[in-house]
Amino acid sequence: MATNYNFSRSSLLNEQYQREMDLIAVALQEESQDEREERVSLVAHAWSLTAACFQSQLEVSESLVYSSPVVLARP
Repeated sequence: MATNYNFSRSSLLNEQYQREMDLIAVALQEESQDEREERVSLVAHAWSLTAACFQSQLEVSESLVYSSPVVLARP
């Protein structure tokens, strides 16, 4: 019974995924060159901001890791 349920659920999720992918494919085909270039530009800008944010977080985390033993060693 559980296997049948999982198969049915998996089948429904697969159908839903396929419908959504079909909609995306149609939208991309209808997209103009200007819209495509704008989207790529937005993604590139967002990526650089995301990378900078993660780099900043990494630097903060590293400084906390390196300073923690010093703080713990003090009486």
